[in-house]
Amino acid sequence: MNAPSSPSLHDDEDNKEEVFLDETDIIQEVALDNEDLPDADEDSDMELVEEPDDSMHIFTGHSGELYTVACSPTDATLVATGGGDDRGFLWRIGQGDWASELQGHGDSVSSLAFSNDGQLLASGSLDGIVQVWDIEVLLKVLEGELSGLGGIQEDTYS
Repeated sequence: MNAPSSPSLHDDEDNKEEVFLDETDIIQEVALDNEDLPDADEDSDMELVEEPDDSMHIFTGHSGELYTVACSPTDATLVATGGGDDRGFLWRIGQGDWASELQGHGDSVSSLAFSNDGQLLASGSLDGIVQVWDIEVLLKVLEGELSGLGGIQEDTYS
């Protein structure tokens, strides 16, 4: 049996039997429970449901639809959002407002990914540009063209 905070892998939503993978298996989808996770939907707000009393905090800042949410792997209070208003935001959970704006995209911010160490954030948009931000100073440290639809396929940094 898993500890309460341990992740577990199941074949599908109806099958609660654990699945074991080897190095050649491919994971096509990841679903997380809703405990303390932010939610972005088609309105312009990000919602955070906090347990155990199900209180909800709504963070406003985007003027269009939200397309993507990314949580820092090293700082549980840091969340990034991107949307149809061509903007991205960094949020500090617990402060009730956005901490910083990611400026410079010419189209919808459609994907976000933090580096494994949480120091960098990549934002991709439908303008074909990927920007990489230093979280500590929030400076754009790298900008480059991306072919396709502005998606970030991998968050491997060296």
